[in-house]
Amino acid sequence: MPNITQMNATEFRELLHTLANEELFKSRERLAALLRKNSPQEALEAEFFHFHGDYVDFAFWLESYEEDPLDGLTPDTPLTKKLKRQREYVLANRKTTLKERNFRRMGLYLNSDPMPEKKITELPPDEYRTLLRSLVAQELFPVRERLVALLKQNPTDRALDLAFRELYVAYELLEVAFEDYHYDPDEGLKFRPEFAEELEQRVADHEAGEAEMVTLEEVASVINPFQ
Repeated sequence: MPNITQMNATEFRELLHTLANEELFKSRERLAALLRKNSPQEALEAEFFHFHGDYVDFAFWLESYEEDPLDGLTPDTPLTKKLKRQREYVLANRKTTLKERNFRRMGLYLNSDPMPEKKITELPPDEYRTLLRSLVAQELFPVRERLVALLKQNPTDRALDLAFRELYVAYELLEVAFEDYHYDPDEGLKFRPEFAEELEQRVADHEAGEAEMVTLEEVASVINPFQ
């Protein structure tokens, strides 16, 4: 895949379509629905396995982007002010380098990046649910909805550029939300067969368009500090 900054207009537009339709947003809907229904721990763990894997896949598309997403923006616009606040939060709370984060997504830790003490698979049930609720309420998801709407309007290249910057910063916020936690997808997946069957059916229903969709307002139990 070409470096994002080296893409022509057609390639960049196709990238945004790809990002907007990544599996992460489908698994987020399923996980949000399980949380809203107060589903058992085993069902949450099984769906989170997919959510995390889809997050890693989504991150792959953005790994080559190392530019400052605020560079070149018109100062003092509402969007620039919002992104500046969010980026300042990211930089203040980020503890890892790009290389360290890329290794983490492969399940590896560099010597310079010790494994976080908090293991997601070992969190107490209430803390686990709180973490999942905060993840499904992340800024990335409403930003993606706005991008989907924009792509239907034959937007200008400038509008797409701004939309990408907003999406990228929102993605960085999701990265930071994961930063204090270790997650090994091979741990904590010994759930009962009936839950595996239920999860498989939920995925099939969602792909067939028969699953009940959940609005952002219904699942966002954590106040977003950037709104």
